[in-house]
Amino acid sequence: MLKAMVEGATLPVIVIDGDGRIIFANKSSEEFTEYSRQELLGLNVRDLCAPYEPGRYIFSTLPEIKKTTEVDIDLRRKSGRVFMASVSFSPFDHRGSRRLLLTLRDVTTNRVQEGKTREAEERYRKLLDDRNMLQDQLNRSSKLAFMGELAAGIAHEINNPLGIILGFVQDILEEIPEDHPLAESIKIIEQETARCVGVVKELLDFARLRPPQRRRVDMLQLLEDSVALLMPGIKKNKVRIIKAYANGVPNIEIDPDLIRQVFLNVMINAIQAMPYGGELGLDIDLVRCRQSQQGQDYVRATISDTGRGIHEEDLDRVFDPFFTTKGTKGTGLGLSVCQRIMDDHRGRIEIESRRGVGTTCRIYSPV
Repeated sequence: MLKAMVEGATLPVIVIDGDGRIIFANKSSEEFTEYSRQELLGLNVRDLCAPYEPGRYIFSTLPEIKKTTEVDIDLRRKSGRVFMASVSFSPFDHRGSRRLLLTLRDVTTNRVQEGKTREAEERYRKLLDDRNMLQDQLNRSSKLAFMGELAAGIAHEINNPLGIILGFVQDILEEIPEDHPLAESIKIIEQETARCVGVVKELLDFARLRPPQRRRVDMLQLLEDSVALLMPGIKKNKVRIIKAYANGVPNIEIDPDLIRQVFLNVMINAIQAMPYGGELGLDIDLVRCRQSQQGQDYVRATISDTGRGIHEEDLDRVFDPFFTTKGTKGTGLGLSVCQRIMDDHRGRIEIESRRGVGTTCRIYSPV
């Protein structure tokens, strides 16, 4: 009865000994492997595998299999055609000898379909990531546009009164002697008023950001020129410059004045983050980034430092207008302006940072 059941089974059933030799095969095995039953009885199960499969771990541990184990194995039919099969190894003892009952299923179509499903899911996830990125950009652009209008209104309202205050203070300082008891206090008023004027100027720059005036520029030379402007601060803070410039980076059409403003702002932040020395890394290379379903080439400028870094909870806010980690020493408009400049160039700016390790800023300009 048992033999009749196995013979009538639609799934291929093979019995092997502990060395892998085939000692029984049902009728379905003949159609599945394209070998006759007589041919199968003269083979080792490894002979049914694709050439790269016999070294699999399971074949070296056949006698040690204690419970049913299912493995996907590439098999090769007598005609030479390779296909994927799910092979179930079920151990049993017969007259004191270890045997293994193998049932085989062709799963090639299923695995191909699963692969296509995984690819479709991956594409969908990437589309969602793109959508979320575009939504974030839209939200930032809307926020920046509103902040620009607000900044322009505030700046115009307070610029004139600040100028008047500063003018009167300077007149007073010219009239009173240096040893006057109020001289020091008036100088503080002058300094703080001048600082307010500087903030107002940044507000106006933020609000009136002009469209890019593009021309073909060597980005590497532009970065070098920007570094030269900051050499006094670099030397003062004992900062060492590490350069890694790739070869073959093409010239691109950008507004050099605006991109220089981005470089200077990012490098000033990096230098100020290393008041007791450190390394300023400068890197220029050509990269391809995925944009929707098409690739886009970018010239990427990477500026890194070994400074104090940014708290993880603050990273999402570094581009928000008026957010600053410098206390009273910053207005929080620098990176907001940088982001607007890169948006107008159809590029982007990314920042990674670890507290106590340093910060890396990547600036992408499309070719």
